[in-house]
Amino acid sequence: MKFKKALLFNPPVGLYQRGEDRCQAEVDGSSATSLRPPNDLGYIASMLRQIEAIPVIADYPAERKQWSHFEEELKTTQPEFLVMSITTPTIKDDMKAFSIAKAWNPAIFTIAKGAHFYTCNKEDLKESVYDVMDVAIVGEAETIINNLILAKRQGSDLNKVKGILFKNHTGQIIQTEPEPFWTNLDKIPFPARDLINNHLYTRPDTGEPQATIQTSRGCPSQCIFCLSPLISGTKLRERSVRNIISELEECINKYHIQNFFFRADTFTMNKKSVIELCKEIINRKLDIAWVANSRVNTIDEERLTWMKKAGCWLVAFGIESGNDEIQKRIKKGTTQVQAREVVRLCKKLGIKTYGFFLIGFPWETREMIMDTLRLAKELRCNFSEIHIAIPYEGTEFYRIAEELGILTETAVGHNYFSDPAIGTLHVTKEELIEMRKKALKSLYLNPPYVTNTLIHVKSLKEVKNYTRYGIRLLKNMLKR
Repeated sequence: MKFKKALLFNPPVGLYQRGEDRCQAEVDGSSATSLRPPNDLGYIASMLRQIEAIPVIADYPAERKQWSHFEEELKTTQPEFLVMSITTPTIKDDMKAFSIAKAWNPAIFTIAKGAHFYTCNKEDLKESVYDVMDVAIVGEAETIINNLILAKRQGSDLNKVKGILFKNHTGQIIQTEPEPFWTNLDKIPFPARDLINNHLYTRPDTGEPQATIQTSRGCPSQCIFCLSPLISGTKLRERSVRNIISELEECINKYHIQNFFFRADTFTMNKKSVIELCKEIINRKLDIAWVANSRVNTIDEERLTWMKKAGCWLVAFGIESGNDEIQKRIKKGTTQVQAREVVRLCKKLGIKTYGFFLIGFPWETREMIMDTLRLAKELRCNFSEIHIAIPYEGTEFYRIAEELGILTETAVGHNYFSDPAIGTLHVTKEELIEMRKKALKSLYLNPPYVTNTLIHVKSLKEVKNYTRYGIRLLKNMLKR
């Protein structure tokens, strides 16, 4: 086998943010999140081209395609190896893709990637459902997959490939030594957007195509629930402004995309870099609109002012809890005072806000959760998301839940919205679901919010898009 033809894909198992390993959020279950392009697969495709492989990218959920389309793609593309993005909530259902592929061609080489493999109990991978998976990636996939394919071409021992998990001939799960993180992100080629249906990934309000630009990797924060430090490391690794601008210009000139999500664990972590990028966007006269994520303690009026001038129209903040005791216990490192000030500044400058809140930590009582819901209502962000915390293996949250005896289930098969893995010491998971629904109803289905939203609508298309998100929200609130 030459190991040249490759199918890189998201399986037809629900709409999830598969390329963003720390979140793995279900898109249809959220209140206002839009689907993002599979840049992870795009990066892998660009790297594979450097070793003369021929990749194809398929995002079946985004294209609303079913298993029959995947089967047809196998026959049409005739791939020699597969690369699939998985999520912890869907991993066992995802494996159906490899089962279908192995039935079609037993010799096909199957590779899975996703945050799950960084921290999962390796013994769990001995379950029969994983027999169809040849290798799992543990690390930054771009380099690891290239090295893996080169090793397969040469007939080399898989033990020599860094950053992988596999089952050997005796049934043991082998994890090789880690592949070092990229130290110079500028050396990673831009995602192969020519293989991606870019029109499927849009700005939530206007419906215009929106690309994702990854500006950095790594997060020095210590939030007990987050996978980022485990996946990307605790050291901030940034792309150069020149490199980011080059990718923006490629998107504008080659793909006619002018809306962007600047993806980073925290885009605003380095003030100097943020302002330098904004100034260069302005100097190059790039007519773009963009959004980014931030912490409420890594942003100020100067940063926000430059961001607004450079085309930023929305910033998403991980506010998490409205209870000071919980905020300290989850090691968020931010305060309600900071959250109020940042939202005030954004409103002053005309930047929309997207607040993310988390409920369901082990120590939370109903009253503590109500503190969070009251803060969400007080801040009146343009968009608000309330997640129910999920204890991912490897996180401090998982360890604490286990020690407290409330970890009755793992995160496998569960999601942030309608099916959390656990409750708290004082609140059942069923109660958490109902509290979330009632909170979203009070946030979105009230006259002041609806009126304020409609006042700022600029086109009929925006009305249609807001209506679509409203219908999705109502459906989620009616789910049992």
